[in-house]
Amino acid sequence: MSTPAVPTAILALGEQFCRGLQALGSGSVDASLADLEAAVLQLLRGLAPQALALAVRTTQRSLGPARAKRPVACPRCGSATRVASWRSRTLLTTCGPLNFERPWHHCAACRHGFSPTDASLALCPGQRISPALVEQVTAVGATTSFREATDLLGQLTGITLHPETVRRVTEATGAALEAAEQAVVQRVAATREPAAPPDPAPGRLVVETDGVMVRYRDGWHEVKVGLAAGWENGKLRAPSYTAARLDAGRFGLRLLALAAHRGALEVVAWEGSPLQRRLARLRPVVVLGDGAHWIWDLAAEQFGERTEVVDWYHASEHVWAAAKALCGEGDAARRWAEDRLAELWDGGAASVVAALARAHPSSEEANAVVRRERGYFTANAERMAYAALRTQGLPCGSGGVESSAKHLVQQRLKRAGSRWSEPGAQALLTLRCHRASRRAHAA
Repeated sequence: MSTPAVPTAILALGEQFCRGLQALGSGSVDASLADLEAAVLQLLRGLAPQALALAVRTTQRSLGPARAKRPVACPRCGSATRVASWRSRTLLTTCGPLNFERPWHHCAACRHGFSPTDASLALCPGQRISPALVEQVTAVGATTSFREATDLLGQLTGITLHPETVRRVTEATGAALEAAEQAVVQRVAATREPAAPPDPAPGRLVVETDGVMVRYRDGWHEVKVGLAAGWENGKLRAPSYTAARLDAGRFGLRLLALAAHRGALEVVAWEGSPLQRRLARLRPVVVLGDGAHWIWDLAAEQFGERTEVVDWYHASEHVWAAAKALCGEGDAARRWAEDRLAELWDGGAASVVAALARAHPSSEEANAVVRRERGYFTANAERMAYAALRTQGLPCGSGGVESSAKHLVQQRLKRAGSRWSEPGAQALLTLRCHRASRRAHAA
């Protein structure tokens, strides 16, 4: 079987590359590896636009002379259409600028204009940047400031963009993900079922939530962060994330949608006899939070069998607040706090409540702090059984969501001088959560 002849255009492109290498060899005697790398990369980047344009011309059947003469069904109404004209299209790609002409059809029945080449290349109307380049721009734009992202992109790829373009592309990608997430939240809220086939978390399902302050154009506001993950052998596994500047009720639905995707609405058993209305028993969930009422209200409303836990770090903060109110700053406060923390860790909140009841604050201000903290530990006593949690192998702290608040929110949105619009911040939050979830599941 004979080998097909190589087209002239491909041979010409190969010849350009070979001549470039030849010139490099004769003009760069004993050059350093760094110089040679830069020269070869520049040569490849210079030829990449031509190679991509050639690839488009040789792979798209709609660009062939015979195919272009055939009628094509209108994608909107199905009527037969013929080529009305040939139109040029320009995109910026990872290979550089791409310019090509493709047939343009106009449907007389529904007046819809389209190109079958655009469809086969999976290009949207008005799209100016290729999907692959959008992914690269989004990756750097979600990681660092848009100006730094522009410099980083140019250094790594040779593609030059304006910081405003990086911002627009990054936020548009995040906004599309946010719209999809909102649709999922609405569906889960309406049906109390996962919106798509779930991805059950391994081991015990853990849901954590926390808040972090972000500076918007109208001031500082709390962004709530949620996490749903598996708990196996004392470690969080395959976490998924969500984050938004929302009130407790709306964020609760968002967190429910995330937990539902990780298996929170999975029915593990049915209770009741066949002659009675049977009740579904859902997968057990461990819910960790800082003690805010809305977290436990959410857990009670949305989840089935659950274990509620006040995160150890937040409980410790409340112990220290009481210690400073009673003893001021110094060794006395440290000793009081350490004693209470030891009692809390081994015996639960009862001893802390008793110590606060015995306390004699020296001022009305200190008395108010002691009353507040006593109420906090009394209300959350059942959620502070840390010794029992350790015995059962369950988590005592929400370190996962604490670190998430830092690496998902603060590292990108709390950079010096940053002030965010509501849509821009949410686009970045959703994008970073999506990328972090994808990385965690791929690990």
